Amino acid sequence: MIRRAGSIFTNFDSILGCLALAVVIFSVTYGVVMRYLFGDPPVWINEVSAIAFTWMVFLGASAAYKRKMHIGIDLLVNRLSPGVRRIFLLAAQLVLSVFFGYMVVYGVIFSIESYAQPTSIMRLPNTVFYSAVPVSFALMLFYQLGNLWTHLQAREDER
Repeated sequence: MIRRAGSIFTNFDSILGCLALAVVIFSVTYGVVMRYLFGDPPVWINEVSAIAFTWMVFLGASAAYKRKMHIGIDLLVNRLSPGVRRIFLLAAQLVLSVFFGYMVVYGVIFSIESYAQPTSIMRLPNTVFYSAVPVSFALMLFYQLGNLWTHLQAREDER
């Protein structure tokens, strides 16, 4: 039971991203069926699929970052001496940490400010869209701080 809970926490972003993908698939399929079989598609389909797609994209970015699947070009970095490489990688990780933190703060502010603006069909606060940004960047910041801690703790021969 504890392992399962740990697995759910470890894969939190992936699980929610997959759920968002399922919502996108279901809502678009339902809309197509209703349009072509009954000629009357529900008006809420586009909005629900757009919200779910937004969450899927940002949670997918977080899951990809956790698994180090984002593109990186390290040709130049690999040619540096070990000491310079360590400094360069540390600086890059600090810049990423600051950027992720900035995006969390700015995303929260933007999400709060968009609360009063409802969506056009379902009249939900636009916060439902925009809160995907601070949530996903908070997860990326969490993973980045773990990477930074690992980098600081590693010995020179382990890099």
